[in-house]
Amino acid sequence: MPKRYFMGYIATCVVLYFCHALFFTVGLSYAMECLWTLCSLSVYPLFYGYLCRLTSSSYKITKLLPWLLPGIVVALSKFLFPEAGMDRARVAVFACQIIGVCYFGIKKLKTFDRELQSVYADTEGRNTTAVHHLLIAIITVSILAGAANSVGKQFFGESLWLLAPISLSFSALLFALSYICFNRDFTIDNISSNNEEGEEQDLADPQEQTEQIGKRFEELMIAQRFFIRKDLKIDDIVKEIGSNRTYVSNYINRTYNCSFSEYTNKLRIEYAKTLLASSAKGTKLSQIAEEAGFASEQSFYRNFKKFVGMTPIEWAKVNL
Repeated sequence: MPKRYFMGYIATCVVLYFCHALFFTVGLSYAMECLWTLCSLSVYPLFYGYLCRLTSSSYKITKLLPWLLPGIVVALSKFLFPEAGMDRARVAVFACQIIGVCYFGIKKLKTFDRELQSVYADTEGRNTTAVHHLLIAIITVSILAGAANSVGKQFFGESLWLLAPISLSFSALLFALSYICFNRDFTIDNISSNNEEGEEQDLADPQEQTEQIGKRFEELMIAQRFFIRKDLKIDDIVKEIGSNRTYVSNYINRTYNCSFSEYTNKLRIEYAKTLLASSAKGTKLSQIAEEAGFASEQSFYRNFKKFVGMTPIEWAKVNL
């Protein structure tokens, strides 16, 4: 479903940049100029719809209407009242859309990534870091494109090649964004479908319940070394404890002041240190990473640097 939302965004971009091509070459008819206005004020709301559906399974397309309505009103007013002069209104709406999509979009992506960290020990390939970075990049290039459009084609004259850097940058970003979004199969629906909770313990004393959850949790994670399991999820722990995801997640947050992902990877790093200290010379770091439970050597390096402040090689030189 998120990919269908994204298709609406891409289709609108195709029409929009076809209008751009006409504007800088043969020129636009008034009807095409109104269409260009509508498309330019629809791309960011449509992309925001994709972000919302990616991070919320309950999001409906009707919720996009308040974001699309200002652009529709401006474009329709421009078409029906040619003398009204809607350029300032278009610029104002466009600026508000960029600010709104940037703020609320990044907020939704961060919330989604935090939920990931509370459910999965390994978030690589599931988090939205790439989408987050491309959103910032594409907004930056959009501002440059808007600036180029505002000065008009007279400014460029016959030297349309001056537009090449902006055009190529935007094309590359749209391709990268399309590649990432169409190859992304992990959404909020995956988290919801994996939410297989155990039976809640019916204890009269909540404190007793918390203590039992904590005791069993630490036994599984530390004594039984559940943290070295590949692709570990909090639901694997939940099933063993016989509690539910909310209770276990709250216990980790309150007790260790971190997410399930951070807690698990801290244990993995400490275990990796013992492996580094006891391993024979020449042991590959990829082997250490695998034995410690990491999904990849890159994930091992990133987490080691995060929690220790240096790379595994640097730590070994200092401590071994």
